[in-house]
Amino acid sequence: MVKNVVADTSFYLCYYNDINKRNFLDIFLNSYSFHLGPEILKELPSELSDCSKFQSSTVFSEVSFFELIRPYFGRSKEHENDGEYEAIGVALHLNLHSNLKYLILDEKIAHNFVQSNFKYLTPKLKRNFSFIRDCYKIDSLISLTVAIEILETIKSCAEKAILEGNKHRPCSTDKKVYNNILIPLIEELKAEYECS
Repeated sequence: MVKNVVADTSFYLCYYNDINKRNFLDIFLNSYSFHLGPEILKELPSELSDCSKFQSSTVFSEVSFFELIRPYFGRSKEHENDGEYEAIGVALHLNLHSNLKYLILDEKIAHNFVQSNFKYLTPKLKRNFSFIRDCYKIDSLISLTVAIEILETIKSCAEKAILEGNKHRPCSTDKKVYNNILIPLIEELKAEYECS
């Protein structure tokens, strides 16, 4: 069965720009069917979006998927051109007409929007960190050592960004996410590695 995934722009940028590990992104693109729309595509660097390998590894649609969530915003144009909210619309479409495996959103407000308005998507809603964990633990698409390597690489970049006060951090990792989600997950996986 095809494993359909929708991710907002920050997912792609994490690997392509933030940690500069395109090979990690390729692992995921080769393992799942990633879907995106025009707003997400516009937010990506052209070096990535124009790459034939990226184009052949993703499913692109010109449809305005924001229309599926527009009723939640009334007449407001807010978020109409935001990749996060387009990702939510794409996920709703896939969930209704196909099979959605994961919706990956790291941005807190968009994540909370899904939890508040689309509770039936909550089991499929992941942050990048939990997606990496599930790629290893549930889908068996990456090894334990690769999962740890990816998370450790993100951790190093996030630490540097936090220390420098940089607002642009991989996976929207602030101090709270770093301490409460990322570090415990790495420790959990390392403990599992030591026991194996």
